[in-house]
Amino acid sequence: MRSALVLAGGRGRPTRDASGRVADVDGEPAVRRVVRRVGKTVDEVVVTCRDAQRDRIAEALDGLDYRFAVDRTARGEPVGRMRTGFRMVSGSAVAVVACGLPRVDPALLEGLFDACDGAAVPRADGRLYPLHAVYDRRNARAACDRTLAVGSRRLYDVLSRVDPVTVPVGAVDGVADDPFATDDRIEDLTTATGAITG
Repeated sequence: MRSALVLAGGRGRPTRDASGRVADVDGEPAVRRVVRRVGKTVDEVVVTCRDAQRDRIAEALDGLDYRFAVDRTARGEPVGRMRTGFRMVSGSAVAVVACGLPRVDPALLEGLFDACDGAAVPRADGRLYPLHAVYDRRNARAACDRTLAVGSRRLYDVLSRVDPVTVPVGAVDGVADDPFATDDRIEDLTTATGAITG
């Protein structure tokens, strides 16, 4: 079984908190666009958010098939949200996608699922994109637990514990436009995509 975990509840700045997560991209709420697109490649979609954001995100997702995983830590960082989501999903392989990536590409996700052992992370222009990646659920949950237990919240530390395969985006057939394009109304590029130079 395949699952998708959409990280829709970052802390953000007050002026772009929940409202940033439902900003329109090409006439569609960004979070809805992400859930709809990742839903083409998986059996279930779980959306993480903070409790205060739930109603607004639910309104944007009306009519779609998904479940919520509410992050009650209220910290909002990706590693904590990932751990919350990994506790909820059912699939053994899990696509993790930030809602700041409204152009997430289903073809690229398919390629990452095919390549995933412990984890499969795309690489483009010298950057890794761990928030447009596929993880083995058990390994990734344990990696998040260990990372947070030592006081770190860095995505890089999670990656170092799952030993990912890196997948050049150009090596995957059918990938359309830039899947990592974001929108500055949602968040800045580094925060929204979790991009890591490497």
